[in-house]
Amino acid sequence: MARHALRLPSFDEMKTMAQEQPEALEDLRIRLTEEVIEKASEASKRRLRGLVFVIEAERRRARNPLQACIRLSKLMLDSAVELQASLNQLKCNERARAPTSTTQPSARVLTFQRGRTGA
Repeated sequence: MARHALRLPSFDEMKTMAQEQPEALEDLRIRLTEEVIEKASEASKRRLRGLVFVIEAERRRARNPLQACIRLSKLMLDSAVELQASLNQLKCNERARAPTSTTQPSARVLTFQRGRTGA
């Protein structure tokens, strides 16, 4: 059965939902999250479900929405720092494999005798 993609409401619509219909906004969040996971490759689905689990755990541990936001921001920042460290390590590994520029090229120099030109 083909499913239609959900439409993301505008910011103002979501603000109104948060104030007047928080359950509907939460339902939308869950459905959009599930839609993203379903569209992902099979190889990515398990990782995405694990990420959703971690996010939900942090949201439950938070005492209020602001603390949840701060916790999730920290998770994203930690992930970005980890990615940066991995990229730096990759760059270092590539430099170590690259030939050093101090190696002097060698060649055999041939001397030619000047030929006589004459008439």
